Parts: sequence; structure tokens; C-alpha cells
Amino acid sequence: MQTFGKILAGICAVLFIITGVMALFLFNIEQTAFSARTYKQAFEKQQIYQRMPSILGSVLSSRVAENPNADPFLKAMTQADWEKTIVLLVPPEELRALTDNSLDSVFDYLNGKTDSVAISLLPLKSHLAGAGGVEAVMQLLQAQPPCTAEQLFQLGLGLLSGNVGLCNPPEQMMGLMTPLIESQLRVMVISLPDDITLMPSALTNTPNDPRIQLNRARTLMKLSLVLPFVFLFGLVVFAPRRLVDWLKWLGVPFMITGAVSTFIALLSSPTLNLLLMGVLQNRVAFLPPVFLSTFQETVGAVSQQILAPVVVEGALLAVAGIVMLIVSLYLSYRGKTDIIA
Repeated sequence: MQTFGKILAGICAVLFIITGVMALFLFNIEQTAFSARTYKQAFEKQQIYQRMPSILGSVLSSRVAENPNADPFLKAMTQADWEKTIVLLVPPEELRALTDNSLDSVFDYLNGKTDSVAISLLPLKSHLAGAGGVEAVMQLLQAQPPCTAEQLFQLGLGLLSGNVGLCNPPEQMMGLMTPLIESQLRVMVISLPDDITLMPSALTNTPNDPRIQLNRARTLMKLSLVLPFVFLFGLVVFAPRRLVDWLKWLGVPFMITGAVSTFIALLSSPTLNLLLMGVLQNRVAFLPPVFLSTFQETVGAVSQQILAPVVVEGALLAVAGIVMLIVSLYLSYRGKTDIIA
């Protein structure tokens, strides 16, 4: 009977090691990869905040092009024009706050806190409506090619843009442009939406909701912690009941689980990168391509943040196992000494 118990304890020990290693990785992936804070730190590390004018410019340019009712001036603006306008109008600290709010919106949606994803354009609209808006448009026009005769005629009719596109009027006309720009900006601010919706709430709880399968996978990741505890309980039950034996039977699996987890975590960054890339491409496909590519740039930094706690937790587990083995050896040695004495 005792031999049978040791066999069961050995099976539980092996299964504890296997499930323990898996649980350390899966639990930390679930806790870290779906947190906006993780990506904010990755954006900082990858210096993506400094590139947000280009990223937002790409999104705005594509969304305006898709909108048939957009203001002609907005339709005439290229991605480079949008980028320059954002740089001129929105201070870096506000742009960073806008980026952080966008990340919060994405992960609040993925975590079930909201039913839609949106990027707020209110800071941009606020600056467009102010004095800085006129100056930004002036600089934008000055960066364009010189106006043709047809474009000058258009300006003479009081139209800032149209099918002929943006242009740089003669210097002597710049002073006359201010009222025209102010009136055009008022129209632009009204026509520009308060936010860009990336994922409408109409998809919530429908077969097309991208969170359904993702939530199932995340639930399994959270439950992965249960199995190691089940096998740990079985190990305690079936192992010999003496304290020295318990320390040995627990110490070895703890040490192996911790050492293997730490070793794999130190070497598995490329594999985790591929896993995260697959999740981003398949489960966050509602993001514009430029946002998806931006997230993919952060995969390496995100992997490091996921693996760092695995290394620490694995090391602590290994140390705990080693301590248990040392204590068991000491107790065994002391017991033998007492018998001899």
C-alpha cells in the first residue's frame, strides 16, 4: 500500500511540474498582455509616443477619404498634412494623453468594460477652433506648391479648397486669407466627428464579436492555476506523512518547476513574440492597419514584461524547493545523530 501511495505521489509530482510550468506562463500572459499599462510602458520604451502624429495622421487621412460627406478642405489634406497639423496644434503632453486614452479604450473593450472602441478628436477640434488653428492652416498652405491660376480663381470666389486641392497663395494674399480660413475652420470643426469609432457597439454579443473566443482562451489561462494545486494536494495526500518526507517530496517538484520555468522564460522570447503577433492579427483585427503594425512593434517589449515575472516567480519557486531539500537533509542528519547518541 505504501509503495502504491509513492507511485501516485510520483505521478502527482510529475503532473505538478508540467502544469506548474504551463500555469506560470499562461497566467502571466493573461495578466500582462491584456493590460493597457503594459502597452503604455512598451510605447515609452519603443519611443512610439513621439511617432503618434504620423500614426494618427494616417488614421485621419484614411477615415476622411472614406467619408463622402467630409469637408473638401479635409479631403484635400494628405497624411503628411495631417501629421504636420497635429504637430502644430496638439502639444506633446496632450498627444500622449490622447494616446493613453486610446489604449485605455482598446483594452477596456477587450476586458469587457465598454462595448466600443473610439479615439477622441476633441483635443484636435479644440485647438482647430482656437487661434492656433489659423496659424496651423497658414503654415500648411505655405508648405504646398504655388497656386495655379485656377486655384487663385477659386480662392477669389472665397473657397479654400475643392477638387483642385490645397496650394500656397502669393504672399500679398496671405493677409486677406485670415477671414476665409476662420470661416473654413468653423465648418471643419463642425464636420469633424468628436471621435473615430474603431469597433461599434452594434457587434457586441453577436457572432462577429472578436471578444467571444478571446474570452474563452483567457478563462482557460486563468483556470490553469487550478491544476497545479490539485496535483499538489494529491502529492501531499499520497506522499509519506513524516515532515522530512513531505519536505523532500515537495522540494524536488518545486525546485524543478521553478528552474524549468526560469530557463524557458529566459529563452522563449521569440516564441512568445510569435504567439502575441498571432493574437494581435486575429483577435484585434478591428484596429486600423497602422495601429496593428504599431502594436506589433511593441511585441518584443511586451514579451519582456510578461517573461520578467515568470523568471522571478520561477526563481522564487526553485529557491523554496532548495530550502525544503536543505531542511529535509538537516532534519534527516539530526535524526540520525540523535539515534547514534
